[in-house]
Amino acid sequence: MPTFLSDPPPAIYLVLGFVVLITGVIAAQRQTRKAAVPFLIAAGLLLVVFLIDRFVDSPREQAVKSAKAMAAAVEANRPDDFVKHVAGTLAYNGEGQGHALTQEKIKSLPFWPMLRQLNPRIEVWNFSRDDVRSIDDNTIEIGFMAKAQQRGGMEQQMLYVRATFKRQPDGSMKMTEFRTFDSINNRDPYHIPGFGP
Repeated sequence: MPTFLSDPPPAIYLVLGFVVLITGVIAAQRQTRKAAVPFLIAAGLLLVVFLIDRFVDSPREQAVKSAKAMAAAVEANRPDDFVKHVAGTLAYNGEGQGHALTQEKIKSLPFWPMLRQLNPRIEVWNFSRDDVRSIDDNTIEIGFMAKAQQRGGMEQQMLYVRATFKRQPDGSMKMTEFRTFDSINNRDPYHIPGFGP
């Protein structure tokens, strides 16, 4: 499915809505079948685009849903739910050298006991269309913000994340790589404590 249909930019809706409005006004003024045909075609196109957008996820939308599900798994401290959205091997790069982590290795990282002790609230946001890079038909890289905040406290850690998702044989988009950066200067790498050897 073409991305401009499964994940249409707002401009598509604006153009189609404008065409529907103009053809609708003309059809109402003339009240003929000939004048109604362009209106019905424009309205039909708008409906088709809306239905495709609503029921077919683009790679970007699938990646965003996976990232949100992973954040929920981190907050609930459920490594098994987290790795459901990870490909066979995940490349993680915070500060310094990157690490290749299998799903089993991810589940046994010191990150999870530390997380259990801190019990933070996790949020992810700012999944901007402008911060997406399509690598190929099956691979997409998205950028977003993430925050861990202690419950009942003011202490928090914010990060900027770049995550790569690749389509798997079952059709799902799973994370294959992610990099974490300082939230203010998103060029300065930041390592998540306990995530990696």
